[in-house]
Amino acid sequence: MTTVIAEQRSGSAIGTPPTRGSLPVVPHASPVVGARERARLDELAARLLADEPALGGVADFGDRVRAGLAPDGPALILEDHHGLALFTPGHDPRTEYRALLLAGHGDFVTIAGSRVEDFEAYCRDILGLGRAEIIAPPPDGATERVTAMVLRDADAMNRIAACARDHGGLSVIPYLGTADVWLLAREIAARSGQLVHVAAPPPRLTQRVNDKLWFADRVTEVLDRRALPPTWYAFGPAALAREMAVLARRHDQLVVKVPDSAGSQGNIVLSSADVLARSPGQLRDWLIQILASLSWDGGFPLLVGVWDTPTMGSPSVQIWVPERADGPPIIEGVFQQLVEGRRGTFVGATPAELPRAWMDRLAEESMRIALLLQAIGFYGRCGFDAVLAGRTQDVAELHWIECNGRWGGVSVPMTLANRLIGDWRNRPFEIVQRQGIRIAPLSVTAAIEMLGDHLFRPGETTEGIVLLTPQRMAEGSGIHFMAMGRTTGRARALAQEALEVLCRDT
Repeated sequence: MTTVIAEQRSGSAIGTPPTRGSLPVVPHASPVVGARERARLDELAARLLADEPALGGVADFGDRVRAGLAPDGPALILEDHHGLALFTPGHDPRTEYRALLLAGHGDFVTIAGSRVEDFEAYCRDILGLGRAEIIAPPPDGATERVTAMVLRDADAMNRIAACARDHGGLSVIPYLGTADVWLLAREIAARSGQLVHVAAPPPRLTQRVNDKLWFADRVTEVLDRRALPPTWYAFGPAALAREMAVLARRHDQLVVKVPDSAGSQGNIVLSSADVLARSPGQLRDWLIQILASLSWDGGFPLLVGVWDTPTMGSPSVQIWVPERADGPPIIEGVFQQLVEGRRGTFVGATPAELPRAWMDRLAEESMRIALLLQAIGFYGRCGFDAVLAGRTQDVAELHWIECNGRWGGVSVPMTLANRLIGDWRNRPFEIVQRQGIRIAPLSVTAAIEMLGDHLFRPGETTEGIVLLTPQRMAEGSGIHFMAMGRTTGRARALAQEALEVLCRDT
């Protein structure tokens, strides 16, 4: 027997979702965590805060800035990847238009690259998301991180501050809660004299939760060392080579991870044979050379571990963490990530269809981890990635891999699906996020015409394709959409049909 998501249990406490219309949060599971375990998690949180007092603090940003989300009024929404390792300020992530999918009428959305006005019209007129004001880069063509671009744009800052004054406040909804974002919120508060909410955790905590090594330590404390694949710190080049050589004698596939990179971008997956074929000095130099090719900045520690193989799947639990006074974290769904290649590159996702016991375990363990983060001071969007390691579900082990304390490739489409149909379970979806494939360059207008009846139109159709970002499609280098169907199987079929339509001329 399978289930899409663990059902809510009667009598379980469910956190209060935010009431902002453009960010609907729909609870899907409410695992019970007993009082004794909650007390233990509180003790862990107190110890972490004692060791690092600034971890959950925002006092440096003034008394008019706080973590949270105003229920009404305008928001500034920005996707700035600065703060993640292997990111460079001039790098275009080609996902920045995802921010528009979280915006409503009267909001501000920052776009650092070239504007794609037919995509803006598609979101406004076909999806019915409302008219947001786009803050584009200044005409001088400077390349810098999005947050800095907004801060130095005097006209944009004046408009944002005036809007905050007129509405008695403003929310800042960032991709990632970096210090730059919180400084931007402080400047808006200073100019407007109004309270500014930031829908993200404090910057120090943001940095920690997105670090795979820090997260591994928390999983060990909350659950058990066995809830991880074998994982070690490497504090320098010699230690890196030594740890890899030791693991290679016992395991077939190994991985080195830049711990604060996003997803698979900082992963190096190696066979034990390649590791053991080199002397310690050769191995050290080879590994450093590979890391340098990723634009690694030379920082340590790095994560050294076992790359689970074979696996039964890569589930991802999507969670909204409210303020503690508003109740426990809210589990919104368990999704199966679709990955390709040796590094496990994300290419899409679909609702997980696992036996009830696995769904309940994923929900319960992720709730315990999320409760610890909430006790430290985490607020906002969060996702935990895992793998089911083994050849069959009967013998598989659940290993937690990383925390995405930010918006991402599953949470944005999931939230958009909730906006469009009320609850994504009513129309399960499949995300297709392919890059590096060759297609004929397509404008959004051309894609809409090609999709025809395959296009989802709220209020007119019950299933279909929703375009998510336009840039790679326009370049002819990739494609990014969501297929919503009456069932998961139907969504999968619609996704394949759309791929055939959009790639027809390649």
